[in-house]
Amino acid sequence: MADSMADDQVPGKPLPEPTAVSAPYWAAVDDGELRMQHCADCSGWTFPPSTRCRHCAAGEPHWRPVAGTGELLTWSVVHQAPYPSYGPDTPYVVAVVRLDEGPQLMANLLDADEGALAIGARVRVVFEERAPGHRVPQFVLA
Repeated sequence: MADSMADDQVPGKPLPEPTAVSAPYWAAVDDGELRMQHCADCSGWTFPPSTRCRHCAAGEPHWRPVAGTGELLTWSVVHQAPYPSYGPDTPYVVAVVRLDEGPQLMANLLDADEGALAIGARVRVVFEERAPGHRVPQFVLA
């Protein structure tokens, strides 16, 4: 299972605002698990969460756990924080990750040496606790 960063709470950073569609995703993240929607009809993965499969438009896909491992597709180094609460983290890396199962998502790449980054580099999910019981997925180089 993925690591947790429970001891490194980050006060002041925004918390997710789940919708009816995304609530199962965020509930799983709060439990330290990464889940994505999977279609029983076409076996496609859907992310971000949706009421229909993004591949075949079948009814609401089912939630399934994913390994939380993948590869780095692209990244950007942020030198100027968009909010004061991110100031201590600068410079930090925002990355697009393709999970081994196929879905892509954007998250921070923590503790990344800029010189070690390469397209295709292996990554794994960790969970940053933003408030007691509320986490966000982040990634580290595997």
